[in-house]
Amino acid sequence: MPSLLPRRSLGRTGIELSVLGLGGFHQVETLQSDLDVLVADYLAAGGNYIETARSYGSGASEIKLGRALAHVPRDRYVLGTKTAERSEEGAWRQLNESLAALGTDHLDLFFLHNIGDEATLDAVTAPQGALRACERALDQGLIRHVAMSSHWPAMYLASLDRLPLAAVLIWGNYLDFCNFPEIPQQILPTLRERGIGILFMKPLADGFLYRSPELAFRYALAQPVDCVVAGFNSREMLAADLACCWDETPADIGQILGEAPELGDYVCRQCPVCSVLAGEDGAALKRIFELEGKVDRQMDDRRQTTAAQYALRERLKGWFASAGRARASYAELAVKAPELAAKPCQSCRYGLDIGRKLAIADAKLRGDEALRLL
Repeated sequence: MPSLLPRRSLGRTGIELSVLGLGGFHQVETLQSDLDVLVADYLAAGGNYIETARSYGSGASEIKLGRALAHVPRDRYVLGTKTAERSEEGAWRQLNESLAALGTDHLDLFFLHNIGDEATLDAVTAPQGALRACERALDQGLIRHVAMSSHWPAMYLASLDRLPLAAVLIWGNYLDFCNFPEIPQQILPTLRERGIGILFMKPLADGFLYRSPELAFRYALAQPVDCVVAGFNSREMLAADLACCWDETPADIGQILGEAPELGDYVCRQCPVCSVLAGEDGAALKRIFELEGKVDRQMDDRRQTTAAQYALRERLKGWFASAGRARASYAELAVKAPELAAKPCQSCRYGLDIGRKLAIADAKLRGDEALRLL
């Protein structure tokens, strides 16, 4: 087993990042004494990317990480944090609050956080928008690079010509690539072409893939990604994540998609060539299941499960809040689920019961009342 984590270049920034990053969201739940040990262990393993946000615990994550890093030389780690403020004044205030809390005189990455729609992008890029604070901070050396995050994939491409992006934070796991196939098919290749650094969040799909960390990390690291940011908040979780990142076995994506228990015989894998229906009908089938995934990440399969799995599913299935967009897109489709269900079809290579799944997807996409009565 290697002694130190491998590193990859963050786009064209010149920054080398360890393939595993420490995410700050779940550090709100961690005792300071435990976090101090966790950070030390992570750095000792060759980790060098730490990322948080001003909104995590109303600043608690930044404060605790600042304490844990207080005696670590600043050049040993790369530091990023986020602001969800849209105005220049608000973003400037939060930037300075973050610098004070983290105990540093500069950030390597400063994220415009959760740019979810065109209106938000317009606000950020307005004459007195948050981008102006970023420009001031760049001029004064308070930040090295501007980055962004979003929970709606289209906004990454929409932002490319309007924000001076050096890196983006985007979710990267095998469940959500089935729900948002535009990420691996369109967004990641475009980012690579532009030389923009790619950071993955949610490698375990917010914890939904907790049964399969090895598969999840192998899948994530096989993508064109520079660093996978994970929310480990115990030494045991860190050790498990490190073991996954040190595993140099080449990833067989098809095998992972076949073995993943969370996908099973319900989640559509968005195969390049559909084995169920040919041509336009196959494309229409994949689109319907993609839109179902945008409603609830294809988590609700209408099957009995354990109380723990049910509770986890119910907490996570609406995380991206994109059901409204998905239902609006479904309403515009020329061919909907009932028409496809009436067509003769072949067996799905992953064993999906196509008729049953089409009925469930149709109910989800017609609205909550239809789903309730299914």
